[in-house]
Amino acid sequence: MSYKFKPVSVVAVIVTVGDKYLIVEERLGNGLPVFNTPSGHLEHWENLVQGARRELFEETGIRTEHLDGIVGIYNLVQDNYTMLRTVFSLRLESIPELKINDPDGDIVAHHWLTFEECQRIKDSMRSELVFDAIRDFRGGRHYPLELITSYSRLSGSVRSLVGENS
Repeated sequence: MSYKFKPVSVVAVIVTVGDKYLIVEERLGNGLPVFNTPSGHLEHWENLVQGARRELFEETGIRTEHLDGIVGIYNLVQDNYTMLRTVFSLRLESIPELKINDPDGDIVAHHWLTFEECQRIKDSMRSELVFDAIRDFRGGRHYPLELITSYSRLSGSVRSLVGENS
């Protein structure tokens, strides 16, 4: 029997303005709200930073050429499911105008919450990894982006498809 292990790779961004955290509200299959930081699955043609910037734009409308750093890599192993969640941080000077460009249609609202407000809704967060990363960020966990070394070997046709220059 041949089995190919395929972990799920998720990228997320903790966005802050002062003491407020940007939380997205999602409606999944059962219709109940869950709360998350902007995040999603890594696409097969992008590196971790590109994926985080794309997800941030899709879920909030925020375009950025930089992220401040890495909060951590969170590894969830649950039965036959393994997820690697790479969490980045972005500090903004002021609250931007937000919009939803989510192709999945799951995002329904944005909320700016204090740490204490995040703590109160942690049981309604998409997973415990979401609040754990917020807690770690608040506690000062911050690594440089240089921790990641990316190698891109995209063909010319894929580069043109994703808008990357040769």
